[in-house]
Amino acid sequence: MIEEFLKLSPAAQVRYLKDEQFAARERDQRVAFLKELASSNRCSSKCLASALKLLRELRYHDRAFYRGFLEHPDSSVVMACKKALGDRPHENGLGFVPMREMVKRQNNERKLETVKLIVSETGQAGEELLISFLSEDNLRVREVVVRELSQRPQLDEEKLAAQLPRSIWFARAAIVEVLGNRHSGQLLERATALAGDPNVEVRLQLLMALAKFERGQVRELLARLTKDPHVRVSREAQRIFSSI
Repeated sequence: MIEEFLKLSPAAQVRYLKDEQFAARERDQRVAFLKELASSNRCSSKCLASALKLLRELRYHDRAFYRGFLEHPDSSVVMACKKALGDRPHENGLGFVPMREMVKRQNNERKLETVKLIVSETGQAGEELLISFLSEDNLRVREVVVRELSQRPQLDEEKLAAQLPRSIWFARAAIVEVLGNRHSGQLLERATALAGDPNVEVRLQLLMALAKFERGQVRELLARLTKDPHVRVSREAQRIFSSI
């Protein structure tokens, strides 16, 4: 049966594993099939990740088996292993530094897929790991992380804000956006310093963030920014100031 299965396309293989007919088989039969499939060097990465996920859902708990795939070059397989082992990417096993280094080596498209996977597979992925992705020069990666950090019920906003002085300009802008989306007091505490940031994009992001706060909290600072030496900043500040 495994030989016939491997003749299918990767997409067809994944569909088969999700099919009700396969799900209707005895658990032990499915486990044996999935283990044999995972051990085959002819199994595609997409199918392998699905097989590992199904094994986890079937409560197959052989940790040595899963660890055998932790060095796989495809991040979707690695994430499936981490999930099966009950670990998060920033904790035991692969670890924060190896995961961060792996992402750095990937091209932009693969990097984006990996970051999305980290967020979707682990839910509350480690703050430190996600915050580090704000320093990526890939805008789409930063957008994914900003969205995730902005909507989290729990976030160490003080730790995030503390990154501002030592971050590159686009990371500073991303941090400001997250804090603004969260209506964080940490942003208000640093708003005066940020109003003097040497980068125009950071000051523009600050304006967009301040517009989300109560008028009394930001009126004085907005008035100051209407006199910013850069015309883009002063015009935007004037527009926001006149609307509050």
